[in-house]
Amino acid sequence: MMPSKKLRIVLVDDHPLVLMGIRELLAQDIHLGVEAMVSTPSELVEHLGASEPDIVVTDYSMPGDARYGDGMRFISYLRRHFPGVGIIVLTMVSNPMIVSSLYDAGVLGVVMKQDNLDALLVALALARRGLRYYPPGFRRDMSVGGEVRNLQERVDSLSPREFEVLRLFVQGASITEIAGQLHRSVTTISAQKTSAMRKLGAQNNQELISFCLEHGLF
Repeated sequence: MMPSKKLRIVLVDDHPLVLMGIRELLAQDIHLGVEAMVSTPSELVEHLGASEPDIVVTDYSMPGDARYGDGMRFISYLRRHFPGVGIIVLTMVSNPMIVSSLYDAGVLGVVMKQDNLDALLVALALARRGLRYYPPGFRRDMSVGGEVRNLQERVDSLSPREFEVLRLFVQGASITEIAGQLHRSVTTISAQKTSAMRKLGAQNNQELISFCLEHGLF
């Protein structure tokens, strides 16, 4: 994208007030033009079938669309079927694994709704120059040796025993049950689970389970 080009943007959010607020924000920049505003993933796909903008700015969580879903499922669909359209994601989800996976999927930026929305203007300014926007703290939390580790690298870093413990835990087994199945001590299983969480960047059990389910790791 050339810096001199005015970006054609489609906004996607299931809250009308949010859409209007973002449109007013983007109106501050003469280099940005809102082509359309839609409230569901299905409406967006229908629009993209007729006219592909430069950028889609979409909410991450938009439940209720049975056909295309939301979250990572929907972002992955857009990347597969509309590879020429840049994607910037707005989200309340701060899970570093989810954020990292969005970048792995090819989005141009992730803007946290809890941050100042002026960050969206920064993300779009970078997108005009073909650059990615990263939310504050993302590189510090998710980098190793200065390089952002993608999902596959993090999964590959798991030892076979850690992977098996994680698989059983996500399926619903307790630490004690896993120890019994694998004929190891509870202390060993707990240590292997903790090590797997550290490698994946999960802060707690909820983050760990939701991430694994979201990405179909098992």
